[in-house]
Amino acid sequence: MYKPSIGVVTPWKQLEGLEHFKYHIVHIDEVQQRAEVLFWFDAHKPIILHRHCALNKTLVLEGEHIIYGADGKVEEIRPTGSYTITPALETPHSESGGEGGAVVLFSIFDNGGLPLYELMDEQQNILATLSMTDLVALHQPPVTASSEQTVYA
Repeated sequence: MYKPSIGVVTPWKQLEGLEHFKYHIVHIDEVQQRAEVLFWFDAHKPIILHRHCALNKTLVLEGEHIIYGADGKVEEIRPTGSYTITPALETPHSESGGEGGAVVLFSIFDNGGLPLYELMDEQQNILATLSMTDLVALHQPPVTASSEQTVYA
C-alpha cells in the first residue's frame, strides 16, 4: 500500500525573496496567540540568518533538521522524531534539512505582539521581522474574483 509523505502532499507556499524553505500554516489560534506551521527545509541549503524572538516548540516529522550558528558551522542535527522547546534566543542562527530535506512542525507562541522572528543579513543587521499578525495575514485565503461578495446596502 502506498503511504504518501507529508512533504509530498502538503500544499506548500513560499515567502517572496526567501529561499530554501517553504511553509504551510496548519492552524492559528488567535485567542491563545499560537500558530502551528509546517516548514520544508531544502537539503543542505541554509535559510536566511534569523533570531527567534518568541517560544518555539519543534517536532521533526521527516528527515534531519540541521541548525547552524551565525558563523555557518553546524551546531546541532535533529533526527526525525526530535522534539525541542526553544525559548526566545539572542543568538542568530540558520537552518536546513539534511539529505533529502526536512519537514518540521513549529508551534510558535506570541510574545505580546512583538516580532516572532528577526530576519538578518550576514552582518546581523535586521532586514525584516515576522509577527503573529503577519502569520494571520499569510493564513488568509487570497481574494479572487470568485471569492469576492457584493454587499448591497
